Amino acid sequence: MKILVLRSSFQSDDFVRAEYAELLGLLKDKCNAEITIIGDENAETFHETSLQNVDYVMVATGGVENLFKRIFDRETFWETSLQKTITLIADGRNNSLAASLEILTYLTENGKEGRILHGTNHEIINDIVETRRSTSLLSGVRIGVFGQPSDWLIASGVDYDYIKERYGIEPVFIDLQRLVDEVGSSEKSDMLAADKTYSAIKKICQDERLDAMTIRCFDIVKACNTTSCLALAKLNDEGIVAGCEGDMQTLMTMLLAKKLCNEPAFMANPSILTEKTTMFAHCTVPLSMCYRTTMRTHFESGIGVAVQGDMPLTDYTIMKWGGRRLDKFFVTEAKAIENQYSEHFCRTQIMLDVNLKPYLLHRTIGNHHVIIRGRHAAEIRRFMKENGIK
Repeated sequence: MKILVLRSSFQSDDFVRAEYAELLGLLKDKCNAEITIIGDENAETFHETSLQNVDYVMVATGGVENLFKRIFDRETFWETSLQKTITLIADGRNNSLAASLEILTYLTENGKEGRILHGTNHEIINDIVETRRSTSLLSGVRIGVFGQPSDWLIASGVDYDYIKERYGIEPVFIDLQRLVDEVGSSEKSDMLAADKTYSAIKKICQDERLDAMTIRCFDIVKACNTTSCLALAKLNDEGIVAGCEGDMQTLMTMLLAKKLCNEPAFMANPSILTEKTTMFAHCTVPLSMCYRTTMRTHFESGIGVAVQGDMPLTDYTIMKWGGRRLDKFFVTEAKAIENQYSEHFCRTQIMLDVNLKPYLLHRTIGNHHVIIRGRHAAEIRRFMKENGIK
């Protein structure tokens, strides 16, 4: 972690080290921080690499507002940083909070997100430790991408290079033909074919050490005369986050639900909107989210096996993490009021007492949204805030 400390020309580096000895010591010991002190007199000649990938800016004294502006105006400071939110540290001594307020206003006026971390030394350290835990939550995760996104998902892709660098996620691209060859064109019963598909996908996940996967599932329907709906339901229950249609943004939402909230997720289409309710539907749902399940055929094709699940009428969180760089999100909470079944929709159909028309019809983040048990909006919003996501 890299911290840039700003001081005025009226003070020295030694003053900062002595004045903030406890806080700087805690930052080094608890956060493994690399600390660099900059004053007015060396700002122009300071080596560019010291401005790269700065995690926090500590305001040690007043009178550093223009110093920050000079650094802010240098492209190196921003082009090498993946953060969208600049966090200023100010405990209040030596006019540090006053300077931070001016800097925060300057950031806002220039279209940048910022926040001030203010409090006792231990409060500051605890906030940083919790934030680092949040931002490293997905690091090391391996995601299997089975084929490309479905043709109709024209706005659901991600920048793979970005999510790898920003969140430490490793995409693993799987040739869909590998799965097709394993499953084959089955003349077995629908349930046996669905089980064979599950076993084949699970084996690839194990072989490739995948934590999550998404699949261009309609190609399996065409090539193998079966579906992956049951396979995805079972994999989600077994801890492998599994999404359909190759929708990476929704898979990332499901992965976050698992890692942050420890909940399996129902990936679904908003299907009926009223002024008071929203109905979601899809042909797969984690079996553990249901008190009763029925195996039916896949909705669009009438082929193979799809899951109709009845979900408890309790509290749920509806969420979506989207954008090619995962730079936006939506979250709300609602109560389920009805499990319904109609032949005109995907097989699992759940009605929630929430009006999402203003959001979905005017500024939605894609089609698929994710539903998880319980009320988790606060912790999701905290994660998004800590990662600078609007």
